[in-house]
Amino acid sequence: MVPYIRFGQVFGLFAHNSLKGFVIFMRAWDDPKLAYLVEIAIEGEIQGNGYGCYLLVQSMIYLKNNGASVVALTVDPNNLRARHIYCDKFGFEFVEFRKNEYGQGLDRLFLRLDLENWTL
Repeated sequence: MVPYIRFGQVFGLFAHNSLKGFVIFMRAWDDPKLAYLVEIAIEGEIQGNGYGCYLLVQSMIYLKNNGASVVALTVDPNNLRARHIYCDKFGFEFVEFRKNEYGQGLDRLFLRLDLENWTL
């Protein structure tokens, strides 16, 4: 977590003084206006109640207000739930298919969201 905190943005979701989820972004080295969504995690027992979407909205508002203009991420092509959330709910757009992105047989979809024109 230390490199993410020092070189990126980490946002936590807390309830009753307990961490219930987090999202991690890293800024691109060559373009500080580009933030990569590296990881998002919500505690299993509270998943499906909108907390992940809330955390993502709040973190992207913060990024937008602090100089980021684009958020990018990769997602497993077979993860239909994540694709629905990112594309249908948030407006991420498909950029390209990356075969073997994380190793043999680990394909990813590269998605992008223009924060400058983003509204919910």
